Amino acid sequence: MTLEELLEIAPYSLGKEEKHKVLDEYLVNLTKYHYEHSAEYKKMLDATGVDLNKIQHYEDLPYLPVSLFKDLTLRSVAEDEVVKTMTSSGTTGQKVSKIYLDRETSANQTKTLTKIVASLLGNKRVPMIILDSSNVVKDRNMFSARGAGILGFSMFGSKRMYALDENMELDIEGMKAFLEEHKDETIFLFGFTFMIWQHFYKKLLDSGYKPDLSKGVLIHGGGWKKLIAESVSTAQFKQCLNNVCGIKVENVHDYYGMVEQTGTIYIECEHGHLHASNFSDIIVRNPYDFSVAKKGETGIIEVVSVLPKSYPGHVLLTEDQGYIAGEDDCPCGRKGKYFHIIGRIKNAEIRGCSDTYAAKFGKLSGLEFVIGDDKTIEQMPSVPALPPFAEPVISFFNDLSKLVMKKGRAFSDVMTFGFWCRKAALLKEKENYHDLERRLGRGIVFHSTPSNVPVNCAFSFAAGLLAGNANIVRLPAKDFPQVQIISDCVKELLETTHQNMAPYICFVKYPPIKEITDLFSSICQSRVVWGGDATIAEIRQSPLQPRANEVNFADRFSFAVIEGDRFLEADDQDKIVQNFYNDTYFSDQNACTAPRIIIWLGEKKTEAKKLFWQKVLAYAKEHYNIAPVQTIGKINALYKAAANLELAGVTVEQPLLTRIQMNNLYLGIMDYRYNSGFFYEYDAQSLTDLLPIATNKSQTVTYYGLTHEQIVKFVNEDHPQGIDRFVPMGKSMDFTLVWDGYDLIHALSRIVFIE
Repeated sequence: MTLEELLEIAPYSLGKEEKHKVLDEYLVNLTKYHYEHSAEYKKMLDATGVDLNKIQHYEDLPYLPVSLFKDLTLRSVAEDEVVKTMTSSGTTGQKVSKIYLDRETSANQTKTLTKIVASLLGNKRVPMIILDSSNVVKDRNMFSARGAGILGFSMFGSKRMYALDENMELDIEGMKAFLEEHKDETIFLFGFTFMIWQHFYKKLLDSGYKPDLSKGVLIHGGGWKKLIAESVSTAQFKQCLNNVCGIKVENVHDYYGMVEQTGTIYIECEHGHLHASNFSDIIVRNPYDFSVAKKGETGIIEVVSVLPKSYPGHVLLTEDQGYIAGEDDCPCGRKGKYFHIIGRIKNAEIRGCSDTYAAKFGKLSGLEFVIGDDKTIEQMPSVPALPPFAEPVISFFNDLSKLVMKKGRAFSDVMTFGFWCRKAALLKEKENYHDLERRLGRGIVFHSTPSNVPVNCAFSFAAGLLAGNANIVRLPAKDFPQVQIISDCVKELLETTHQNMAPYICFVKYPPIKEITDLFSSICQSRVVWGGDATIAEIRQSPLQPRANEVNFADRFSFAVIEGDRFLEADDQDKIVQNFYNDTYFSDQNACTAPRIIIWLGEKKTEAKKLFWQKVLAYAKEHYNIAPVQTIGKINALYKAAANLELAGVTVEQPLLTRIQMNNLYLGIMDYRYNSGFFYEYDAQSLTDLLPIATNKSQTVTYYGLTHEQIVKFVNEDHPQGIDRFVPMGKSMDFTLVWDGYDLIHALSRIVFIE
């Protein structure tokens, strides 16, 4: 059946078997069309080994993550054939999807939308009230999802009025006149859910005006997230509108759709179900293996549409969760699948390397004190500087070690910190320094710590205190249990056996409020910033004192080198794999120390890789929990890499492992890095082959099977521009006081010259 023939029949008339037959043929052919006409799409399918000649059913077609349209220009027509560019909605600073329409695709979208909406309004155009402002509709060649929605639905209005003025105020007098003119007629209302709630319902409630919309039909969509935040349910939304304007509950229809598949919207029926029309379908996929979920099972929504011909947007994996409620048997009489959307998939908690006190100063109302208070900060400039590795500090950390290792047994990173700050370990660190006799702390150190490595804040704090300073530590914004355990232990010691350390320690939390960062930056003698280039740029807007120094830990990446022959000979292969897991999966690869490129050496690389990754996958299956948002992110990153890099091969073990083989090493590979088990691989002849990526952006090399002599020879003879650390596999996150090329004791202390 052609699209023209499909448009001739009722939009919800095809039963399961007939519809599947139609979509199988049409969508498989449409996929082949995009493969032949979009170079980027072809690269993505080739890289992932898709053979379209072996696919017969649309459920088996490759899906593109919907967010891919924010990063890539995807077209299946020449640029001069594009007549309209549509963009998704997005907040300031966010990337938006760009969808390129030619005349044929745009026309078919209009025809399809007409068929779907006519099932609610009939074939005759009716008076229309747009519950928005006319300012939204501006550039007809490039407009947002909101503007596109208004323009798309406006064709169903015989006469139209905008209910909101340019200031988003309800035009009550205009509404009165419009309704009087069209008395006893069906009124079509259209708008976006939150806009309707905020600017129509609430304004009617405040004004006392009750228009008679008992013959109205409302179609609305988008913005449910904000209503959920106000605890407004679907049923409550409908009933509240009924209360203020008389519109019947059964005549309020939500719809689900997206700019990436404009035209193929999913309308809510009189019984509260969203319906797929003949032109589209919904597939719900299990979030862990992406198999097709059964009826009633919650999973990730995939949407398919027959319409996108000018761009490869016909099979898309969304970022929404939902479930299929049934097929062909809805009480409303519409055939096809009917379903419910639960909401967006949750952001994965990024893993990696209390009493609060409301600040008294006016502008610092967002500040919370976890340890200490405003008086602690006020007194910090007058506390004596300490010599590095002072005895009271060593004693404090030794007792902290015992306490956190007792209370933090459930968290290996807390245990690692506790082991690191034992007295014996710190005295061993002290042996590395031979110039401490005339060193003292610089004064106050302000630490801005990262949100992706919970225990990093503890190590940063320890370095500042060991160097002899008072410390203001900005804790991660997320509520990590590890941070809570360490904070509670520090607080307990300060209130009992180590009260002498209280003037030197203040732990705070606050959102990105510049005034607070300004204050802490203005009083510190050293500022330590963890968190990447963007964070550093933002914090640098807060000036330091003229003599203050700054230690910044910018965006870095790391890689691993494995001597394949040595791995095959090893008796402890499982331990090697566990160490690799701890370097990578344990932090979701979010730590800057986590390897992203795996370099293979040796004669038996192929055999070694096969065994190594087989063991890694088995270990990850047993120990690693991956969230749906991470899996989608990996798919998105893989397609971006395929469209932009020359890949030698791809191996995907969904959802835990993605391996991309490269024929060449170059720094641009890291522009397409991802986490959660996403690795590039390269077969090298020697360590010299690392030089193209051994730039100042590279941080750590973890290794297995290399000798000390090999590494020293590489450093002394090849002189890599970057790389600050070479550590055995499994030790990538082992903290030392020399980190990222900085000696933190030297950086955070000063020499007192005495002649």
